[in-house]
Amino acid sequence: MGLSSMVVTSILAVFSVTQLGLIPTMAEEETMVFGAIGERVILPCIDRSQHDGVTWKYKNQVVIKHQDRILKGITRMTFRSDLNKQEISKGNFSLTLLQLENSDAGKYVCEVGSRTFEVHLQVFTVTGSPSGYLLSNESLTLKVQGTSSAGITWHDNHGKMVTHSQSRELENSGYSLRIHSLQAEDSGTWKCHIRSSSALLEIPYKVLVIGFHNWALETHYAAVNSTVLLSYTLSADRQKIGELENIKGGFEWKPEEDRQYQEKFNFSVTSKGLPWSKQMNNMRFTVKTSNDLQVKLHKVQFKDAGWYRSHFKFSRGRVEKTIHLVVMAVSANPVGPHSKSANVTLLCRLSGPLPPGAQLFWEHVNGTEKETQKEDHNEVKVMTKTAGRWRCSLKVRNTVVTSTDYTVEKAAEWNIYVLIGAGVGAGIVLLLLAGLCTFTCTARQRRRRRAEKIARVRQDLIEKRTCQCQYRLTNHYTHA
Repeated sequence: MGLSSMVVTSILAVFSVTQLGLIPTMAEEETMVFGAIGERVILPCIDRSQHDGVTWKYKNQVVIKHQDRILKGITRMTFRSDLNKQEISKGNFSLTLLQLENSDAGKYVCEVGSRTFEVHLQVFTVTGSPSGYLLSNESLTLKVQGTSSAGITWHDNHGKMVTHSQSRELENSGYSLRIHSLQAEDSGTWKCHIRSSSALLEIPYKVLVIGFHNWALETHYAAVNSTVLLSYTLSADRQKIGELENIKGGFEWKPEEDRQYQEKFNFSVTSKGLPWSKQMNNMRFTVKTSNDLQVKLHKVQFKDAGWYRSHFKFSRGRVEKTIHLVVMAVSANPVGPHSKSANVTLLCRLSGPLPPGAQLFWEHVNGTEKETQKEDHNEVKVMTKTAGRWRCSLKVRNTVVTSTDYTVEKAAEWNIYVLIGAGVGAGIVLLLLAGLCTFTCTARQRRRRRAEKIARVRQDLIEKRTCQCQYRLTNHYTHA
């Protein structure tokens, strides 16, 4: 059979089938649309040549139609569907579906006059495990539910596309994202982008991580008698945290790294309440209604150095932040004022070790003398005869983080002579006083010995008279 005969036969066959009404109506356009569960989606159907009726079907069942007025069908999404009457007159017959459900996915047919448009709806959702709030250092797994050959990309709370790394794992062709070691800075809206050649869907997912901002160990440096402010900032508002569950908070301190923490105070976090403050020795604690806990130390002393930790306890764990306070103290040996020729040893020490690459040094203010300690030791000494103001400074990464001054005082020359004269005069006065005391004591001893001698003489005289009287009385009686 020739080619022309085959063509003629085919045409006759098509004509015969058409006459019998056996050829189904073919869709003139096919469109792919993505939607997210719980959200709204618009299924497009536009024919500018028509300004009359439209019928939308889902699996051969009428969803909604318009012919002079809107009529509803009997499908599961019928009462969540709608048409824009004003747009129909312009040839826009697009269908709006509200509160999408997973079962809404499938093929939709838009019939406008003799034309037919097909729209394939794919429904997606993003779930998180665990759900709800998370604590610092927990892990979160985000998954896309829905079937499609589209490409999946994830974007973090700063809008940056996520790539596979040690802390961000992409699995199952990108349909799953595992985020390790969450921190407070990860709170915010993460997004999943689902893209095909003809459709794009952006699904947001809100992540709430409760923890302290800049949670890693901080080190604060301060000089003796200065004021120190330690700040602990949570990633969530204190009132919102109090709405989650009954949460306990506390504040602790320890003087050395290998020691046990000592509790300073504790409190409960609630959704109500006014800001409060508490004074303990030289420390003042202030809890604000927002998300800050502040600790102010007035006139900090060397013994106040150590580790200060704030924590919050939840039913599934706790979050905490520690600040290491390093205190600087200076002293002199001997303590002045000094003579011009006297040497003075200035000592500057830290309560903790010197940070790597840091410098601890003495320098004479407005002078040229300087002594630097670059090793791991926590003190530096300088021996000097130079009077004036000396400054001890700690420099970390080329930035002075704390410093304190000490003034070396030299006694004036006339002061020295006065001191010498005063010393000589005091010596003479002491000698005179000693001589006077000796003379007084000797005179007293002489008077005492004289008084004792007179008393003995009187006693002897009394005894002698008594004896003579007795002798005379005895003779008188004998004579009688």
